[in-house]
Parts: sequence; structure tokens; C-alpha cells
Amino acid sequence: MTTGQQSGDATTLKMTPRTKLLVWAVLGAAGVGLGVALPWLLQHAASWPIPYFTVLEAIGSIDSPLMVIGRPAALGLVGLTIAFFITHEAATLVLTDEEITVTEGDDTRIIERGQVGGVYARGGKVRIESPEGRILFHDDVEGGKLAIAAAFRRHGYPWESIERDPKAAAR
Repeated sequence: MTTGQQSGDATTLKMTPRTKLLVWAVLGAAGVGLGVALPWLLQHAASWPIPYFTVLEAIGSIDSPLMVIGRPAALGLVGLTIAFFITHEAATLVLTDEEITVTEGDDTRIIERGQVGGVYARGGKVRIESPEGRILFHDDVEGGKLAIAAAFRRHGYPWESIERDPKAAAR
């Protein structure tokens, strides 16, 4: 999901707060679920050749109230930590007719209009290349391919991927 906010002559492509909340909820719940299911999973994995399995088995077999609550809580916290890094490091692109400002985590850089030779989607990621073919940006950008393409085209950047509108194809 993307926020295609337009303020004056700028368009911002970034992860929406709703998407961030969804990532936090899913990864936190997955950690808690893994903590609850860990004893059962370890019992079924006993036949696998896993190094140090006896240590894992011992941890999974502890049924004290502290471990029954602590395992899901600790793994839920691990899930939330991973969610924090995912949402914090998600790329934000601010497009204007003159430049693209890319912010990833605490790092911000500017790609001048003259540096951009082509923009396209590649493998689920947006790729910005210079006229010489140097990769200036290649990462996930939140939102659908059509919305991202429209944002780049609106500011006159050379979008090179071919989009097919699923609604038009159904007609």
C-alpha cells in the first residue's frame, strides 16, 4: 500500500501507517504463535538431524508457568523487533519534476532529474538507472505497480515497464 500524497508539485510514495500497523500486528502475532506452538513443533521435529536439538528440546519441554508465558512473550517481542526494522527501513520516495528524494531509515539522498535514464519495475522492486546503466535505486516501494508508474509518469520520468490494467484486460 502506498501513500501517493501530492503536496504542490511533489508526490510521496511511502508505506502507510495502516500497512505499518499490519506488519507489526502480523509479525508480533507470528512470534506469539510460534512461542505457543514451540513445544509441539519440537516434539514433531525430534527425528530431524538438527544440531544441538537436545538443547532446543529441553527449552521446549519446560512447562513452568514462567516459560508458558515467557516463550510467547519473548518471541512476540522478537517479531515486533523485526517489524520495527522492516517498517523503519522501508523506502520513502518524494518525486518532483526536478529530483527524487530517497529516504531509507535514517539515510536520505537526492537523485537529480538529469541522472535518471530510466525507471521500471523489476522483480517486485522499483529500479532507477542512469543513462549509462548505473543503478541509482533498486528496492521495494510500497504500492501497486500502476500507482507507482502513474506517479513517475506524472513527473515526467521515463517509466519503461509495460503495465496492463487488470480491469481493462477483463473487458
